[in-house]
Amino acid sequence: MIVRSYTGRSVPEALSKVRTDLGEDALIIETRAIRSPGLLGRRTGYEVVAAHDDAAEARYSSAGASRPGSAPPASSAGGAAKSRIWQQDAPQANLQASTLARQAQRDHPPTFEHGAALEDELHAIRRQLARLASGQGIPSSHLGEELLADLRTAELPDELVAELDDALAQAGDRLDASQRRAFLTLLMGRALPCAGAIDWTACRRMLVVGPTGVGKTTTIAKLASDLVLRQRRRVALVTIDTYRVGATDQLRAYADLLNVPLKVATSPAQLATVLGSLTEMDNVLIDTAGRSPADTTRVHELKSYCRAATGSPGLSVMLCVAATSGAAEFAAVVERFSILPLEHGVVTKLDECEAPGRLYGCLRRHHLAVNYLTHGQEVPDDIMPASGEALSRRVLQASSSLAV
Repeated sequence: MIVRSYTGRSVPEALSKVRTDLGEDALIIETRAIRSPGLLGRRTGYEVVAAHDDAAEARYSSAGASRPGSAPPASSAGGAAKSRIWQQDAPQANLQASTLARQAQRDHPPTFEHGAALEDELHAIRRQLARLASGQGIPSSHLGEELLADLRTAELPDELVAELDDALAQAGDRLDASQRRAFLTLLMGRALPCAGAIDWTACRRMLVVGPTGVGKTTTIAKLASDLVLRQRRRVALVTIDTYRVGATDQLRAYADLLNVPLKVATSPAQLATVLGSLTEMDNVLIDTAGRSPADTTRVHELKSYCRAATGSPGLSVMLCVAATSGAAEFAAVVERFSILPLEHGVVTKLDECEAPGRLYGCLRRHHLAVNYLTHGQEVPDDIMPASGEALSRRVLQASSSLAV
């Protein structure tokens, strides 16, 4: 199953692109009017989100389709083109749209795509400037006072508040008032790139990086415990953290509890040697010293460790980011660590996060593909596969519950 979005100056033009790319059997999920600032005023166009269940036959069209696997928050124009999904009752429609989106994420796993993140950021800035130029504030009339207050408390960015208000406006009276939060939870969850649990058969060697104090060592202990106790895999731990006092002792305590070997590497060359001695292990988790995003030299040092370990089968890099990070701090972490071949992500300290809307906005803005969420110090319990719906539920229901 693939899900793509197409734009055109009119609905027929966008639908023509759908037929050319996906064929006559494409399922139209949604349509909506889009507006953007132009030299002669605001330009109006249309966006169509469509799906096809046979990726082998689809022909990707760069002229009209967005990045494969991406889809904007769902809304319906309610105008020229009727979506087959919206001809169903609203709850079933929302469920089917969510199912399609999750299938699309499995077919095209999200990654750290900074080019796409920059493009989205520029679009958001243009929309905000257009609103300011026209004297308009952030639209929120369809959200209602209670829901708007919850979003403000959660510190959801203004551009996303406007996005949710527009989704409710487009849904109109098709959506009962009692279903608004559930509806928006599905939309927000679908728009958030969560990759879910890692396939540890393919990912055999994991280097865990991130700033100081985000809980990298504890996260490694949780992952190792799951691999050893629940998946019955042969695991080894390695640390290159020779800067922090007691760092090796902390990891050694976990290694002793799990009865797994612990190795120490003090240089890139030694890391390559250590990994070469652990080829019989199913998985090797590598702890690193915390690096401040401002310490460019130390971050580049990690790159030399990555180069030294390129001969190791299935080596991947996971970035740890704290849910308590401010927007500027979050951006700095992603930007500085992006010099590494990042493939995976984990958000830690979710239990300490008092602004889930801010966290959601950061994840959306930077296209951070998250695999796991941690929400406490208990090993191995306080970790779960990342879910966009779980994070969205915290934003919209002002709840600390992490249940999916």
